[in-house]
Amino acid sequence: MPRSSSSTELRRGTWMGPLGIGLALLLAFTIPFWGDVLSWLRAQPAELVDDGAGLMIAEQRAWLAEHHAFLLQDYGIDYRVVTAAGVEDINTSATSLFESAGVGNRSEAGRGLLLVIDPVADKVRLEVGYALEGVFPDAFIAYVEQRQMVPFFRTGRVADGVLAATEMIVTRAQRARAGAGFEAEAWVLGSGGGGATVTARLGAGPEPKSWDDTSGFAPGASPDQTLARYFSAMSARNASPELDLYNASTRTMLRGWTVTRAQMDNLVRDYRSCSAEPAIIDSAAGLAVIRYPPEERGCAPFFFERGEGGWLLDLTMMQRAIRFGRSNAWRFDLSIGHPYRFAFSDWQFDNNGFPLP
Repeated sequence: MPRSSSSTELRRGTWMGPLGIGLALLLAFTIPFWGDVLSWLRAQPAELVDDGAGLMIAEQRAWLAEHHAFLLQDYGIDYRVVTAAGVEDINTSATSLFESAGVGNRSEAGRGLLLVIDPVADKVRLEVGYALEGVFPDAFIAYVEQRQMVPFFRTGRVADGVLAATEMIVTRAQRARAGAGFEAEAWVLGSGGGGATVTARLGAGPEPKSWDDTSGFAPGASPDQTLARYFSAMSARNASPELDLYNASTRTMLRGWTVTRAQMDNLVRDYRSCSAEPAIIDSAAGLAVIRYPPEERGCAPFFFERGEGGWLLDLTMMQRAIRFGRSNAWRFDLSIGHPYRFAFSDWQFDNNGFPLP
């Protein structure tokens, strides 16, 4: 039996994570074990993603099902997604569907989540089972909807918005398993409140700019200074792709990204808990890396190139060669060559590219 949660209004119907990159690094939930996942999915009796309203293509439905299968395997959370056009009342329908579909039955602890999207009624609702109330309170659900789903829905990217929300669900589940409280969570400090109904504005276009000035974020005289200023920009929720501390290729890349407030909040929180090592610099090549101890698996390294005004952050390197596994642990894509290998000559990596402690 689910408890009442919140609804998000959509305008009309039809995934990435540091910044989408530094922010889950492109929701880069990239998984190296596709065969195992697909075999597991074929053994399941019911659909994890039922796209009755036809809002997603087959590849996107498979994406979501694979990630939700891992959520069940790793955290015992039975998470279903249903799209349906013109349900009479999404609140009543979600509660009824939660029960009739047996959401939570696949979980030994009865932990169920159900996301219902109705493009005709212009609403989306995340229904949370009683067994998960302590993990996903109303304020968290409201924050996920407002700060993570909506920015993707505005550009018509339904599957991306759902998967972006799944990223936050995994992170919250990890923190709950580790016994972390809510005190440091951005959704506690700045959420719009539990059970909120918000306008998703699906297809309405990107969110208006949330920054007034980009001039305060110049590249630093050292990689450490540049990184500190990047974190300051993220703390200020400044998603401008034109920050002076970015190199040219990063600016070009970010102009096409959707960067949510939730991603920026989570980036700052996650890296604040990690211990940066001193920058490793190749003076001849004009390149540098700031990395984190291998055991701090959630904090991927940052890459820099020297410019005329100081050290510039290169997020395109993260897009090209960094991937994240199912537990948000980063790894190198070993098939990708890159000029920053000098900074990892003293490290060892397993066959999947994960650094070894």
